Amino acid sequence: MKRIAIINFTGFRGNWGCQATSIELVKFIAGCFPQDEALKFHFVPLLPSSRVDVEYDRDLDRVFAAFSDVAAGTDRAASSLAYLTRACEARYGVWAEHVRNADLVVFQAEGSMGMGANFTRGPRLMLLPFVAKHAWGRRVVSMNQSFYSHEEIIRKNAAEAFGSFDFSAFREGASVALARASGVAQAAYVPDVAFLSPRGPAMTPDPIGDEAGYFAVSGSALKDPRRYEYIMAQAEAIREATGLKPILALSRDYKMTLRAMMKWPRGSYARIPSDARYAQVTGVFARCRFLLSGRYHMSILSAAAGTPNVILTGNSFKNEGLVSLLGMTRPVHGFADTDAIVAEALAVNANQEAERAALEAQVGRIRETLRAAQVHVAKIIAGETPGAFVDTLPPYDLKSEVLDRYYAHGRGKGSKPVKAWPGRRLGRERPMRDILEPLLDGIAQDGPATLATLKRMAAADVDFATALEARAAGDPALQQALS
Repeated sequence: MKRIAIINFTGFRGNWGCQATSIELVKFIAGCFPQDEALKFHFVPLLPSSRVDVEYDRDLDRVFAAFSDVAAGTDRAASSLAYLTRACEARYGVWAEHVRNADLVVFQAEGSMGMGANFTRGPRLMLLPFVAKHAWGRRVVSMNQSFYSHEEIIRKNAAEAFGSFDFSAFREGASVALARASGVAQAAYVPDVAFLSPRGPAMTPDPIGDEAGYFAVSGSALKDPRRYEYIMAQAEAIREATGLKPILALSRDYKMTLRAMMKWPRGSYARIPSDARYAQVTGVFARCRFLLSGRYHMSILSAAAGTPNVILTGNSFKNEGLVSLLGMTRPVHGFADTDAIVAEALAVNANQEAERAALEAQVGRIRETLRAAQVHVAKIIAGETPGAFVDTLPPYDLKSEVLDRYYAHGRGKGSKPVKAWPGRRLGRERPMRDILEPLLDGIAQDGPATLATLKRMAAADVDFATALEARAAGDPALQQALS
């Protein structure tokens, strides 16, 4: 049996993008091991701020210097590593033990990098995988993240950490470009595994039903106070011009949901329930004409469903990187660019066959890259040295004006006080059985990979095996597939 610790596992959040990237990562990593290997996963969450973080924030210069000492192998490396190890154990407690005892450590920063220069928003993100590599000698693979910060010290700290791992991949072209420019020479370009999301089973009740003629609408992570006003006005203009109904795809943008309930007549729109699973959302997107959104992962789920995107701005350059990755020639739109946004939506709606064919071809290339990355990571796990990962994805030309625009959005975040509660705030451990249902959503479209993952997990954990057996008892098709 092999033990795998996934650091910053976000699959238990109510956010569909977090669910997709974390659950699909479990399947991806499971596929890197031999078929008969039993796999025990430990899901290490991104911890909320605590008083421990505040204590280390007061010693922030020393924290940064300690990372640099260890990465550069200076005369102070041993004492600095001991200092970082104490910080790691103080902050992570039992989670640190899970990582220390793991056969493989998988780190996914997602979009957590770039929110400031204090301990919580900066080096704490890198602390556990960095200590795992240098103090405990663990094999560390890093995937599913953007590389972004408006703070030079954070980019330097992140480059020191990512540069020391066994494999560091970034999920879109803008991040790859900035990571390499910041010193991560072997930064690999591997798209977010959310591109592997299956089209899951229909919900009951189905928010669309047998109706045709919908386009999906989501929000944006950039906290512009007028973003919901603009997006909804654009949706209204598209509805008037096309006769299509908007369906809201909002797992967490509660203000936008409330605004729609107050402004739009009943029956003029639909809404995906917030308790839907990510694969079910992907299934709904497959039945829409296009998605209007500034949400990074919603755009990926739409692409995975074969549905074109009209992409709005987000809280970092990741949407620009995503547009490049998808091979789109259209721009990322600012919220106020209403005329261009509506015109693009109308053009996409009028050219569905060509749009979907081009998207299908590019998503196919993305999935080929993910399969190649899986082979590459499997070799690393097996103790081989496969060299640099080679991709065939379109490079991104990172321009200074793009960086300057997003740096302006983030300016001042690092100076905000950290809200912290007493104690270490360690959260609670979730068993593997808690991801059984979202894993089962993949059987219809991604049967072999999903079934192999289920069997490997069941072989390692009696609790998971019991839950799987109970679920199969009421599902003859699942029972047959498992036999």
